[in-house]
Parts: sequence; structure tokens; C-alpha cells
Amino acid sequence: MNKDRIMALSDGIVAIAATIMVLELAVPQTISINSLLSQVPIFYSYVVSFSLIYLAWRSHHNSFEKADLIDGKVFLANGIWLFFITLIPFTTALVGNGPNETLAEAIYVISLILWTASFQFLDIAITKANPTAPKDEMRDNKNRLLLFGGYFIALIVAFIIPQLTIIIIGLDVLVMAVSLFLKVKMD
Repeated sequence: MNKDRIMALSDGIVAIAATIMVLELAVPQTISINSLLSQVPIFYSYVVSFSLIYLAWRSHHNSFEKADLIDGKVFLANGIWLFFITLIPFTTALVGNGPNETLAEAIYVISLILWTASFQFLDIAITKANPTAPKDEMRDNKNRLLLFGGYFIALIVAFIIPQLTIIIIGLDVLVMAVSLFLKVKMD
């Protein structure tokens, strides 16, 4: 299978997913501090989700760069990952419009868990098809614990204090971004 075509399709879907989210940011009817503050949950959920998509796109790019062979399993795993990324705009809007709603927060976190797990399986498929390719840096135990641990804590918190869920996810994203930035700076 042609790696460039799969990467081009993936890049296009990632770009569309990131772009669709911004459409939830509506200009208020009146420009005032209160009307702008009412947009904070939507804006914050957008920033968190955009950051996740951007970091995932970086990892996706790195995973495909190391691959010489794209087999059927990689193709299928990539399709599943793309499916879950297309849910992110919906779940982001859900949590942005219902920051105090347990169901909205739980659905958001569950979609992130499924999306992230599907990427882990995609990277496993790539490294199985390309045995000399290194695994993605998010597949080491420390990063997995940080990533999935943050998600599971956020999921539990969704049932206790829903509005803290997106804050926990945001902190998780920030720690991951700093970790990746420091790794890139050291390399």
C-alpha cells in the first residue's frame, strides 16, 4: 500500500477534524466581559482538543516516517484511528456546551481513551510490519501511565465534579507536550 497516499488522507482528515472544532466558537451577540466569559468552557475544550490532535498528528507523522511497509493491518488500524479522531469535534462541542454534565464529560474522556488506544494499536501494527522501526515515544510505560492514568482519573472525576474533567485532561496534555518538547530539545 502506498504510504504517501495514506499519510495524505490522514493529514486531510486530521486537518478537517481540527478545523471543525473552531466552528463551535461563536461570536457572542453582544461584546461584553460576561458574554466572552460564557465562551470560556467552549474555548478551553477547543484548546485542549486541538492540542491533543496536534500532538497525535505529530506522533502519527513520526510513526509513518519510520515505516517502509504499510500492510493491511496498518491500513486497518489507521482507519480505526481516523474514525475516532473524527469523533473529537463532536465530543469537544458536547463538553464545551455542557461542562457541568457528567455524561458529556464521560463521553469526551471515553472517546479520548478509544482514540489514544487505537493509536497505540496503530503504532504496534507499524512496528510489527517494520521490525527495525522504533516504537512511538508514547508507547513507553511512563508515558502510557501518564496518558491513560490522566484519562482514567478524569473519567472518575467526571462522575464526582464534572467541570474538573476537562481541566485534568488539559493538565495531562500540558505535561505530555512539555515531556515531548524536552525530548525533542535533548535529541
